[in-house]
Amino acid sequence: MENSQLNNPDFQHKDQGQDTNKKPDSIELNTQFDYDKYNIGPDDFKAEKEKLIKKGEEAKERQTNLFPVEVFPLPVQQIITSTNEDLNYPIDFIGASLLYAVSVAVGNTHKVEVKKEWLESSVLYLAIVARAGTNKSHPLSFALQPIVEHDKKTYMQYEQQKMEFDKAVSISKKEREQQTIDEPIKPVWKKYLLSDFTPEALAEVHKNNKRGIGVYVDELAGWFKNFNRYNNGSEMEFWLSVWSGKPINIDRKTGEPVFIPLPFISVGGTIQNGILNELAKGSRTQNGFIDRILFVIPDNIKKEYWSETDLNPVVSENWQNIVSNLLSLSITNDDTFNPQPEILKFTPEAKKILFEWQKGNTDQSNDIENETVNGIYSKLEMYAVRLALILEMMRYACRESDKLAVSVEATQGAIKLVEYFKISAIKVHSIISNVSPLDKQPIDKQNLYRALPNTFTTEQGLQIAKNLEVPERTFKRFLNETSLFRKITRGEYQKV
Repeated sequence: MENSQLNNPDFQHKDQGQDTNKKPDSIELNTQFDYDKYNIGPDDFKAEKEKLIKKGEEAKERQTNLFPVEVFPLPVQQIITSTNEDLNYPIDFIGASLLYAVSVAVGNTHKVEVKKEWLESSVLYLAIVARAGTNKSHPLSFALQPIVEHDKKTYMQYEQQKMEFDKAVSISKKEREQQTIDEPIKPVWKKYLLSDFTPEALAEVHKNNKRGIGVYVDELAGWFKNFNRYNNGSEMEFWLSVWSGKPINIDRKTGEPVFIPLPFISVGGTIQNGILNELAKGSRTQNGFIDRILFVIPDNIKKEYWSETDLNPVVSENWQNIVSNLLSLSITNDDTFNPQPEILKFTPEAKKILFEWQKGNTDQSNDIENETVNGIYSKLEMYAVRLALILEMMRYACRESDKLAVSVEATQGAIKLVEYFKISAIKVHSIISNVSPLDKQPIDKQNLYRALPNTFTTEQGLQIAKNLEVPERTFKRFLNETSLFRKITRGEYQKV
């Protein structure tokens, strides 16, 4: 399938507009991506499927945690595979980067309701982990480029408005009246992305753009190392609260106080494997801070040769269109001029799937006697909801959804993503605890683990356990240790 087949000049939705205190009028949307128009037929779907199956088989051979590309809308899958093939972007890195960019673009325009009084936003804390030279920064830059371009345009508008403001204040009030110039209002720049900032500057930017902002830090180590750099306060608690959507209330010694009742700050960046241990310093492993981070840490990532293939410009244009569709969403303000997100609910079937998964996740957590791992499992339940919202909004931007509710497709996709991030989180936990997860097990379980083949069925495992005099109940509980085993299919497991 040629990349040009996905160039959709009609991507733009009609509900574009600026912030308003009134709900936008209802509109008709073409909710389907026009596959026929761009000659995308059954053979193209088959080719994409075969490509994903092949990648899955290759990953299985390497015993890797495969990133679930299939959860994305087809146009986004094509962006992921094209940047992987032409630019050597690792699948995991570009896939996660696109999720982060959509998180920022959605901001406070939408929330998802799990049940009454329980709403989740699309806030993500994302960390791409790999050694230097493995192309971990470029995927994030690619994903965020449409938002960077948006900030460039709004900054030019701000500069023009600032010039007009300066000109207006330079003349007397009497002269302004004679020239019928209104009382000048100082303009502000509503930017989306920040990289280097003080806590006060962050709050000021967010005050000017209550729709939501993204913190993009190329080296995340600088982010958490600088906690409390500017004051002796509790910046760590600030980030814990922001993740949970709690109001920001800052009293400043100089300047006006800042109060943001509905904050939205997503964080994304990269970190090298060797610096992961820095994360464990202080109280970050005890207060749930690390549990709030989605880690992308694939196996067998190596530095690649330079690619001689150029990316088809249509791929970048398509991503620009998708993100623009989200940035152009109208946002409603309440009578205090604060955002009033549109609330999406899960369809009944999607909600059933989500709650059934949560039961299984809870059972797994209860079977593991490790507080750190329990914390990971708990926070990932929140992320299952948030990722479902992100995928639904992504489907909407690709005209595969009318966003009337969070669909089964988005919910199932979110669960697959969470299972991926779960394995990654366990891997990071093992690294920062500096102890092999096997070493934490009693001797009988260590011997059992070593006796098991790399892949095995439950029946084979039970026989080996029986030979080593390990009870059946103990063996089956042992299989729940996700840091040691990965379930391939029903009744079949793989050693991690």
